[in-house]
Amino acid sequence: MKHFVFLIDNGNETTEQKISASGMTEAVNRIKELKKNSVKDQQTTFKITFKGVIYENAY
Repeated sequence: MKHFVFLIDNGNETTEQKISASGMTEAVNRIKELKKNSVKDQQTTFKITFKGVIYENAY
């Protein structure tokens, strides 16, 4: 598994979200679900930026 790191900017603050997934497509789908759920709760706009990948057992 890899950890995909995304920066989420909601206008007030920027947070870092780590998503555990086997590939980039799975990670993007999960971050889209997270965005959809968050936008329903709050009426703010989100800006999502991909930051990088953290590999497990890289040695």
